[in-house]
Amino acid sequence: MSHPFLEAIKQRPLLADGAMGTLLYARGASPEAGFEQLNLTNQDLVQQVHIDYINAGSDVVETNSFNGNRYRLAGFGLEKDVWKINLWAAKVARNAREVAGQPTFVAGSIGPTGKLLYPFGDVTRADLEEAFKEQMEALLAGGVDLFMIETMSHLRETAIAVRTARKVSKLPVVAQLSFSVEGQTLMGVTPEDAVKLLHELGDDMPDIIGINCGAGPGSVMDSLTRMTAAIKASDIPADRIVYSCLPNAGMPTIVGGRFMYMSRPDYCATFVEPFVEAGARLIGGCCGTTPEHISIMRKALDQYIAGHGMKPAAKAVNPVEVTSEKKKGAVIEVVSKVDKKELKPLLGFADTIKNMQRGKDFFISVELDPPKGTVARKIIAAAEEFRKVGADCINVGDSPMARVRMSSLATCHLIQQQADIPTIIHFTTRDRNLMGIQADLLGAQGLGVNNILALTGDPPSVGNYAHATAVYDVDSVGLIKIINQLNQGEDIAGNSIGSPTRLSIACALNPTAENRTLEKERFAKKIEAGAHWTMTQPIYQLSDLTDFLDDFGDCPIPILVGIMPLHSFKHAEYLHNEVPGITIPDHVRKAMEKAGEEGAKVGLELAEELIEEVRHIATGMYVVPSFGRYDDMCTLVGKIKGKAASATR
Repeated sequence: MSHPFLEAIKQRPLLADGAMGTLLYARGASPEAGFEQLNLTNQDLVQQVHIDYINAGSDVVETNSFNGNRYRLAGFGLEKDVWKINLWAAKVARNAREVAGQPTFVAGSIGPTGKLLYPFGDVTRADLEEAFKEQMEALLAGGVDLFMIETMSHLRETAIAVRTARKVSKLPVVAQLSFSVEGQTLMGVTPEDAVKLLHELGDDMPDIIGINCGAGPGSVMDSLTRMTAAIKASDIPADRIVYSCLPNAGMPTIVGGRFMYMSRPDYCATFVEPFVEAGARLIGGCCGTTPEHISIMRKALDQYIAGHGMKPAAKAVNPVEVTSEKKKGAVIEVVSKVDKKELKPLLGFADTIKNMQRGKDFFISVELDPPKGTVARKIIAAAEEFRKVGADCINVGDSPMARVRMSSLATCHLIQQQADIPTIIHFTTRDRNLMGIQADLLGAQGLGVNNILALTGDPPSVGNYAHATAVYDVDSVGLIKIINQLNQGEDIAGNSIGSPTRLSIACALNPTAENRTLEKERFAKKIEAGAHWTMTQPIYQLSDLTDFLDDFGDCPIPILVGIMPLHSFKHAEYLHNEVPGITIPDHVRKAMEKAGEEGAKVGLELAEELIEEVRHIATGMYVVPSFGRYDDMCTLVGKIKGKAASATR
């Protein structure tokens, strides 16, 4: 009985997927741990790669099992996990197919063992047969539709793998050799030597023979032409031979210490028709190719199929986007038919703040500066006290005033872990280039620090390292755009990061800015870029905010007002005259001057009065303790939370 895969490939050329390792690496996986181990430790990541290829148009996806034999896995200390790794490689790929809802074939990827046969090496034919059998049986148990023996360099090893596949099952078998630009494998095999392989295999010859990896489309095309010509000139029956062609995205080049494949998707797509015309019925990509390459190759192949009167493959109308979570070792899917770029998730505090009712609920954060050294006991103890009196979260400065302190990300993580209270991280572009920005944002997501206040940051010239170099690749508006892009599942270059981040975004607002026109323009850009909520600079009278809003117009995002209680007249004068962004009105400074030794008490009273006035305009506040005096601020937070609680009764 013919297999559905073989029937399908008779009707039309099929499109395979692209690189697995390239995408896993781009999405954060470390090759040092072995990509195959992800089948057990991060099935979500592997599944999403399959889904991306299926949605891009692949008819065939390969399992994440290229190095899944005992010899290759031994390099990672995983030789005892061959069965589990390959079983789950197949299951994850099949699960991706079911979730995506596309009629896709799952090919069990089988790479070389990396061993030389005796007498040149230390393994025998029986050793290799056992290794291939062990891997293939696991893939078979996982439910693959065919075996894809690929990137082979040695004819004897290839023959052993094909014969083992024939013994293990009746599934279709694809065998692919890997040729360099010069037209030779690492073991000196040429495209013409495919005739020797097929003669040796006889009745066991593979259903498809072809080429993958090794070189880019142009060189692979040359090798394919040589292979087909040699086989046609032989006595091998023409009706027994079907070809495949899965090149790299060009030859790799080192850019910034990394191997990069430079062939563009549209360039690779120009070889679709020549490959098919040369006899290839299975085409796709290998190292360096991505879902973008496959998507454009899909369009080219569909045009060819339509132009030659072939029956196209049935595809679902609306491919789905998937997010998933691990539970007891299985992959649990959450399916949405909405385009991910249409989603505008208000996550974390963004949801909380948005749903609060003005005049009743009142969100309170407390701003704490990171420690100047490595010991965080004081800030953690303070965070615990603020949690006890009702604070909703702690927001943490990012080396405020450009003075060196513990990183805000590390501080936030310590507070969340040890004080059990959520945080908002002040995140500046001053110290990070584009790579560092994205790396730290991904790190914040990974550590559960999901609330970001996007800031440009004070220049180093105002701090204690005046000669330090600022980066400023982007400003706060650009940072907001970057976070939104990551929330869509892509980095700023448009590369997929796997699962989208779930970061809520706050922006800064200075209602008392001297240049109000510029501040209005900047605030509008921040909202347009995707800010979910805003945090103002500390204000000291209601009109500071209302005058700005009257001039700006309706504010579409929630507002947290900055409150920094004054301690003395000297404190007020310092803030007013020396701290950028803070303006204290004359009547407040006069009140503090009149208060004399009662300055701290009067400062708290003025703060409480202002909080009551802004309660019906703002959704919440963040309070800034000065000089490390937390007791008074705990009292203030407790009072406000108490009043907020009574207002809802």
